[in-house]
Parts: sequence; structure tokens; C-alpha cells
Amino acid sequence: MSTELDERVGSTLAGRFRLLRVLGQGGTGTVYEARQHGLSRHVAVKVLHAHIATSPGAVARFQREAMLMARLHHPGAVHVYDFGEDKGALFLAMEHVHGETLEAVTFREGSLPVSVAVDVAAQVLEVLEAAHALGIVHRDLKPPNVMLTGELSSPRAKVLDFGLAQVVDGALQARITASGLVHGTPAYMSPEQCRGERVDARADLYSLGCLLHELITGQPPFGTTPAAEVMSGHLYRPPPPLRQLRPQLDIPRALEALVLDCLAKRPEQRPENAQVVRLRLLRALSPSITLSQVSRGEGKKKERPAPAPQSLALDVPPELPVGVIDAGAPPGSMGVGTALASVGFRVVPCTEADTRLGDILALVIFPAPGSDALELARRVVSTPQAPPVLLCGEDDLTVMTRAIESGIYDYIPLPLDPLELCRKVARALRAHR
Repeated sequence: MSTELDERVGSTLAGRFRLLRVLGQGGTGTVYEARQHGLSRHVAVKVLHAHIATSPGAVARFQREAMLMARLHHPGAVHVYDFGEDKGALFLAMEHVHGETLEAVTFREGSLPVSVAVDVAAQVLEVLEAAHALGIVHRDLKPPNVMLTGELSSPRAKVLDFGLAQVVDGALQARITASGLVHGTPAYMSPEQCRGERVDARADLYSLGCLLHELITGQPPFGTTPAAEVMSGHLYRPPPPLRQLRPQLDIPRALEALVLDCLAKRPEQRPENAQVVRLRLLRALSPSITLSQVSRGEGKKKERPAPAPQSLALDVPPELPVGVIDAGAPPGSMGVGTALASVGFRVVPCTEADTRLGDILALVIFPAPGSDALELARRVVSTPQAPPVLLCGEDDLTVMTRAIESGIYDYIPLPLDPLELCRKVARALRAHR
């Protein structure tokens, strides 16, 4: 431990945080346990390294990112209480989490049981969903930045250091040529990070793929050293499949496929967002889970029954016509047209050969069994001045993803939920207007 670290312990930062002891040190700074005056609570204070704090534009970047991090309110993200500058030192005051980093756990335990690895990754993805919705990209997702609390058989994950990568980027750019380093940890860096390019949320999905690969197999996809060889793997080599590395484990093919999709070299080849990854991840272990069951923050539930017809109260402008191709509703169920009409939509029955699309402002397709609904929807979408198209279909993530990628406005999984249907149609009408 350096003299600088020894001198800080026992001192008071910014007049309100008394630094008690060092909790850890990393590439961006040193973390102390501290007591906050006035509130009498123990917090974790991260003081950024001097070379970061004095780099051009560092203070402005730090303030911007710290304000964003303070807006991230999620039980799986460490909450930021305060931030500031004291005698040239930039600091963050955060929730003090008692637990073990994922790095320490895997160092002791090695690879984790597949079910535990998936559970941890799913919790991390929940946090990524919330962060990405605010425009926050982690940029340095790795085992030391995930804290586990509780029993290993049923852990709770906390994600650390959100947003700090953006703060240190400017400070490290000058060091890239001299030291051969780029910001981030090579074992978990996306190809675009390796090239020094601007990154978006899909870089975090790549890092999540590396993390999950290590949790299951015991090592990141391209190892950890030497850095140049690791980065070359990210850029040019295909990642080794999980089942090839651990043939003795019963790894679902769907799980292996998901990890490989996250590790695609180009961002546009990866899954669309963190929510899609989380849903695929949970379905890989429990195929009976349906898309509508796993909304943000929910756990696994039993298969939902088909909803019974009900009276739905929505404020629906009656002058807005909705086209319906309703060929596949099962007998005795509330059909699409009936559900929409019951809340006041003006329903216009259509057929697959109908060309009156200019008369409607949205189109719902409930295809007949055995028909190629996706192809029909694609044809409609490609029609000039086509309205938003909503497709009803089986509760299958692959089909849903293909539909959205084809330009379908929204996908409605079966069994049909009339309330969900009406809400999505209302949303489509608002978008079209």
C-alpha cells in the first residue's frame, strides 16, 4: 500500500466523509469504507486516481457521468449517494455492499453450476436494462465489478462502477500508444472497444457473453493473457463453444447459442438489447417460460392460463379504424375483432387479399393455423403507406425476434390477452397519428 493511501486513511474528504480503511484498489481508483458525518452511515467512497482526475475534461466528464449514475435506481445497481472534488481528488460516495466479488467467488469455486451462472447473469441483465434505458453504458463489465451477497446457491448480484469507464477514457487515450493498453479489461472487451471505437449498449452484451462463458466454463472465451493475444481473439477468432469446452456438463444448446450470439464480432449481429438476452437466457433453462411471464423484475412463474373474456375500459377514439385479419382464433375464445370492438375501436374486417390498407390506421393479423403469418405480415409492411402491423402468434422468442426485425410494429403472444392486445393497438394508433 502506497504512502498516499496511508495518508488518506483517517482523513476527512470534502468535510463530510471520514475515510476509515481501504476496501480495494483497481484501475480507476481506490475504494474506502467511510463514515458520513451528519447521517452517521457507513458508505463506500471511491477516489479516482490522480492521472484520471487531472486529465483534460475529466471533471466535466465525471460530473456528467456521476449525475447519470445517481439516477440509476435499481436494487441490483450500487446506489450513488454523492460525488464531488476535494483538493483535486474526484470522488464518488456509494452504497456500501457487504459481500464477495464474482472474481473472488470464481477464484475459490471455479466454474459455477449452470443454473447459478444463469441466475447471476439474468440479474446483471436486469440492471443493464435499467441502465441502458437511461443511456448509461457500463463499458467495463467483468467479475470484479459484480458483487454477490447471500448464499451461493441463491445469490443476489450487485453491479459496481457503472459509467466510470466514460470518465477515464480521456485519461487513458494518451497511454494507449505508450503502453499498448486500451481502456477496459482485455478478457471482457468487445471488438469495437479493442479498436478504440465508440461503443453502445451492445458492447455490454458482448462483455456479458464473456462473463457468462467464464462462469460456466471457468475461463473467458479468449483467456486472460497476454493482452495482445486476447484482443486478437476478440477481433478475429471464433469463440469456443461451451459444450466443446465442458462436454461433461448438461449445457442446453439454446444457452450455448445465446452466448455465441452475444459474442458476435459486429454489434448488429448481437441480440437487440439486454431484455431480449435475459428472456432467451431464462427460456434456455426453462423452455416453458413464456415471454409475457418474464417482465422486468419478475421471477419465474407458472404457465399462465388463457385469459377469460372481460370488460376492458380504455379511452379509445372511435373514429380511428383498425383492420383485422382474424382467421385463427380458436372456438370459444375472445377473437381479435371482438376484443377490440368491446372497448370502442372501429373494427374493419379484412382478408389476406385485401388492398384497402389506406382506409385503416393499424392492422392486426391473427392467421389461420398452418399459414405463413410472418410472410403475410412482411408483405403488408412492404406495401407503400402501410399502417403499423401487429402480428399474433405463438409465444416463441425466435419468431417474435424475426417479426420485429422484419418491420412488424408489435408482436402479441398467444394465448390472446385482450387487455394487452388493446393497449398495443392503441399505442400503434398513437404512433401512426
